[in-house]
Amino acid sequence: MTEVRLRRILFAAVAASFFAAPAGAADRGDALNLGYSIAFWAIPFGHTHYDGKVSEDAYSAKMHFETSGVVSLFWKSKIDATVNGRIGEHSITPVVYDSYSQDRNKPMQRVKVSFEKPVPETLAEPAYNTTKYPVTDEQKKNAVDPMSAITAILAGVKVTDNNPCGTGVQVFDGRRRYDVSFTYKKDEHVELPNGQFKGNAHLCQIHYNQIAGYKQKIVKEGKSLPDMFVYFTEVPAPGTPNKHYLVAVKLWASLTLGTVSATLDELKVDGAPPRA
Repeated sequence: MTEVRLRRILFAAVAASFFAAPAGAADRGDALNLGYSIAFWAIPFGHTHYDGKVSEDAYSAKMHFETSGVVSLFWKSKIDATVNGRIGEHSITPVVYDSYSQDRNKPMQRVKVSFEKPVPETLAEPAYNTTKYPVTDEQKKNAVDPMSAITAILAGVKVTDNNPCGTGVQVFDGRRRYDVSFTYKKDEHVELPNGQFKGNAHLCQIHYNQIAGYKQKIVKEGKSLPDMFVYFTEVPAPGTPNKHYLVAVKLWASLTLGTVSATLDELKVDGAPPRA
């Protein structure tokens, strides 16, 4: 697995400095601030941060990922993304998703997806070939962008009585169409070494299914994806449709060479750590 592909799956399965929120979203709801340290073999190589606000009918969010440490000497990567839209107890409808990414010294790539029409419209700067690995209009319908997918998971939009992790999301990121789903395994006691979390969490397996578009060659052709897991915990958030956030405490994937992980290192609701 290359570093770039590894980063992309962690960012998709997990922003610009300013974002436009839907009317009223900035004044209502509960703000959520999350930070994750990303490591390989327990050696940190990057950090991602999510800032969002979900009210009873609207949401807005921004996210930032950047490599750090010694890794940046040979692999420098950065992603910023924003989104806004409408949300309900069991639904999410994005309006505009906007992302900027840069690998090494390559030009900045912007991908903007507008969801105001039945079929999402994509703006790419610089433009890239969308005919080599096409995504049909039918496949784009009812899918959401990566940031809305993350927000839907956090807001518990897809949670059911049988699956406290949620049933999953259908994603179109401007290049590819894929599904991310979860299988609930069991509840376990989890204690992070950094002291950020101690308590009960839902253990779930993550499943990634490529539908169409650019190939996400996470592993060699013909090989299966690595096993991926996540611990989720419920955090009270009275201003959201489901009255709580579903926060990922830790995500990890077992690779041939070792384990890559994303571990929670910041959690605030409305500017303060949640009460124990």
